[in-house]
Amino acid sequence: MYTDNINNRSSVNEELETVSSVYYSENDDYYDNSYAVNKMELRRDFITDYEEYRSVLEQCNSSIHSTEPPDDGGLYCNATWDRMQCWGYTKAGEDVMQECPAYISLSNPLAYSKKTCNVDGTWYRHPQTGNIWTNYTMCYDHTLFENHKRVLYMYYYGFGISIVLLVISLIIFSLFRQLKCVRVTLHKHLFTSYVLTGALWIMYYSMVPMNSDALIHNPLWCQILHVLTHYITVCNYAWMFCEGFYLHALIVITFTKDKKLLIICYLIGWVFPIIPTVIYTVIRALSAEDSIKCWTGDSSLHWILAVPINASLIINFIFSINIMRILLSKLRSVHTNEAMQTRRAVRATLILIPLLGLQYIAFPFRPPPGSDGEYVYMMISAFLVSFQGVFVSIVFCFFNGEVVKCFKKWFHRHKLLRHHKRGRSTNSRVNGEGKSMLRSMTSDGDDIKVTMQTLSTTNNNSI
Repeated sequence: MYTDNINNRSSVNEELETVSSVYYSENDDYYDNSYAVNKMELRRDFITDYEEYRSVLEQCNSSIHSTEPPDDGGLYCNATWDRMQCWGYTKAGEDVMQECPAYISLSNPLAYSKKTCNVDGTWYRHPQTGNIWTNYTMCYDHTLFENHKRVLYMYYYGFGISIVLLVISLIIFSLFRQLKCVRVTLHKHLFTSYVLTGALWIMYYSMVPMNSDALIHNPLWCQILHVLTHYITVCNYAWMFCEGFYLHALIVITFTKDKKLLIICYLIGWVFPIIPTVIYTVIRALSAEDSIKCWTGDSSLHWILAVPINASLIINFIFSINIMRILLSKLRSVHTNEAMQTRRAVRATLILIPLLGLQYIAFPFRPPPGSDGEYVYMMISAFLVSFQGVFVSIVFCFFNGEVVKCFKKWFHRHKLLRHHKRGRSTNSRVNGEGKSMLRSMTSDGDDIKVTMQTLSTTNNNSI
């Protein structure tokens, strides 16, 4: 469940990190006696057959110590081990090629790696990092890399669309006073956790796995981003549990105090996840093996976060079964068709699946790495995780009956207001025209009076 989803995301991180390592060599090669074995090895995550890898490393070590440099007077690059393969003394100005190692993750053994010896007798350095570099780009399985890029893009698109729809939903929930209740408050906190989760995972994917400098230097900011991302992810699952807990309490318990339930949900949703996150952070920070490369690699310590999350999903599943049982019993008390009762209860329960995160239970185990079903599993998992916010916002906001009713009332009120304003403007125009006519008529009457008086005076004078 959650562990497999984290492993899925860690796998994407590792493949992208491997590509970064292929293109930008992380450390200088180690010459002759000036190396320590622990610095000469790749991380175990990159090695598929560690015994073969160790055997090749020891043979290289023995060869470097036992082989004397050529004494023909020519200029040569030193024999070296680049943490993947052994390279012998190479004449200046020449390239040397080997078959790609089969013991390295995502390596294609049918292709070739290449190392260049400069004309001055030094190994070629990468122009961006300045480190001695072996060209393993041809070794990398580009088909597999493209598959993992598609998985990453699925996360990007899903989280991006979810964030947009969830923000709109939060605005809608905040606009209408009719929607201010405990149930909608829970929805708002759940939606907020979705928004934060999506935003942080997008930041994490874009800023860490393909950032070779961050992976090499392991700065504090990328570790903080890792911890914060996992804390918010745990909060997201905690709020899914709160939704199930509140709904189950409303149905099962006859008299419930909404405020008390809401306070409990606040503690479960935002405070409780701090405990496993702090434990995970402290233990991982103290582990030399797990605290490198911005904590991108898969770690057995993920169980600290996985246990409470998987427990919440299992409890939500039990809640949903009990809710369905109670709905069926209440529907049967009303004498209606039994098949219709069952359909209504199942439909009501299915609506809760994205809200309670029950879709993760359908994919509890990840196929073995390299198997045919691994890519399909990763795509389905990425789709369900990243697009869950879309499903929840559509079902519980945009298609919600109360929200639709609020919009209808708002539209009807707005329509009446416009009609009323239009009626007032028409009346004012008619009244204005009537007053103007009266003034005109009064003025005309005065003119007639004056004219009649003038005519009368004229006649009298003439007489």
